Amino acid sequence: MIMVLNYGAWAISACLALWMLWDMLSTNRSYSEAYLTSSAEGEIIDAEIGETAARR
Repeated sequence: MIMVLNYGAWAISACLALWMLWDMLSTNRSYSEAYLTSSAEGEIIDAEIGETAARR
């Protein structure tokens, strides 16, 4: 019984690793490195202003 669970865990781990590899390769083909490392969130705001804005 333990061997079945052990092989099942390894199989799930292998599937997840292959899925992450496929996702990484497809993302790299779809988007440039400059796009993936850019941020559209805006500029860093002052902590005091950010806290008062979040409370409203």
